[in-house]
Amino acid sequence: MGNMRVSYRLAFVMFGALLSAVGLELFLVPHSMLVGGVTGASVLFSYLMEMRLGLFLFLFNLPFILFRYRSFDPQTWLMTLAGLSILSLGAFFLHPAPALMDHSLAAATAGGIALGVGIGTVLRYGGFIDAAGSALMLTKSASSEKTEKRLWLLNGGVLLAGGFVFGWDEALYSIFAFILAYRMADLSMNGFALTRMMWISSERSEEIRLALRARFGKEVVMLDDSESTGNGNGRFMLCTVNRMEQSKVIKDIQELDSECSIAIHVVHR
Repeated sequence: MGNMRVSYRLAFVMFGALLSAVGLELFLVPHSMLVGGVTGASVLFSYLMEMRLGLFLFLFNLPFILFRYRSFDPQTWLMTLAGLSILSLGAFFLHPAPALMDHSLAAATAGGIALGVGIGTVLRYGGFIDAAGSALMLTKSASSEKTEKRLWLLNGGVLLAGGFVFGWDEALYSIFAFILAYRMADLSMNGFALTRMMWISSERSEEIRLALRARFGKEVVMLDDSESTGNGNGRFMLCTVNRMEQSKVIKDIQELDSECSIAIHVVHR
């Protein structure tokens, strides 16, 4: 049963990686478009050095993956290496193929969707194929606001560099493709469920509870942890939010307690 589960996840990771390669080589790259993160940097270096994109996708992502290897379990290693290998090989062999669309806006749309769905699928099933892009998806719901800002700056810098290299018309299409890819990756990773269960750990639990009730009308369940706080109020909280208000709720909680811990669970109905 366990081997079947691993094979099931591996199949989706490989599918997501191949779909990402299709989005890059058959839609975005032929129109001199790129996205942020390591993928965008790979496109730039591939163009400037006149070498295959697949090579840079592998070489640029590998150091980030090796840097994080201690936090990877064997299955995550398998999914990550399989996804990165399929992405790189797919881009390598698809490079000679002609673009599937001639119109830049259509190519940006199709490429952004394919790349985003591909990255999100790989993340959902335990892989990791774009160091900066994947890290941004994984930190957007966590408490590391500084890390998220740095990743957005990195992505913005790559897109800006693309404007200087390819031209500003292409840069505008690239920004559109990047935003679309980011949103599609979010949907693919988290699913289309509208409801999220939010687990909050904070020493300022009562203040957060009152703020969520006043600002969002949320009823917060206090999970008693008297041994941790000594006052019986509970340090752990549980509440439900919808995906449209999730980022705002997280931001308000972090303003009240920057040291809090937040975990999000998607509720499928």
